[in-house]
Amino acid sequence: MRKFLVLPALLGGLVLSTAGCEVTKSVEVTRTVSAAKVEEQLDAKFSPPFDDAGIGPATSECPESLKGEVGATLECTVRDATGREYRMIVTVTSVDGDQVNFTMKEA
Repeated sequence: MRKFLVLPALLGGLVLSTAGCEVTKSVEVTRTVSAAKVEEQLDAKFSPPFDDAGIGPATSECPESLKGEVGATLECTVRDATGREYRMIVTVTSVDGDQVNFTMKEA
């Protein structure tokens, strides 16, 4: 009979000893800006000057999403209404929570 009383006592002690343990896991979360969102920003930036020059609107195309990591780059193409293409380099300058800030310049 003693054998049966010892086992529950040991299990109870095990449960109490592990209850105070804390496990911390680190999960890397990489934010991205979809290609469509980057294209939308490029169109918004370049359509007004293209329109003013009589070659608008701008249409943009990016091959993939932009990684939300400082220094990440993405090469996109902006076209004017005449079909001329401009290679643009989009570069992430900062990430603040869910907000990814980037610059756009001609390559």
